[in-house]
Amino acid sequence: MEKLEAVQKVLRFSTPIREWCEADHSVYFDDFDEQNVNDYDSGGYGDLADEIIERGIEENFLEEDEVE
Repeated sequence: MEKLEAVQKVLRFSTPIREWCEADHSVYFDDFDEQNVNDYDSGGYGDLADEIIERGIEENFLEEDEVE
């Protein structure tokens, strides 16, 4: 599964992670796209996407080896 798909899956199925992302970072499901999930520069969401994936793994929405 690609990184964007993993982020979308976690945000779709985990209300606590989605609420954390929206409240703490003011970033919403539709804000993520193929480019900014891989962008670690200022304005990109690479670090945030990685954190969402890590939290999704911890909450068993994703398998560790499922994400490319």
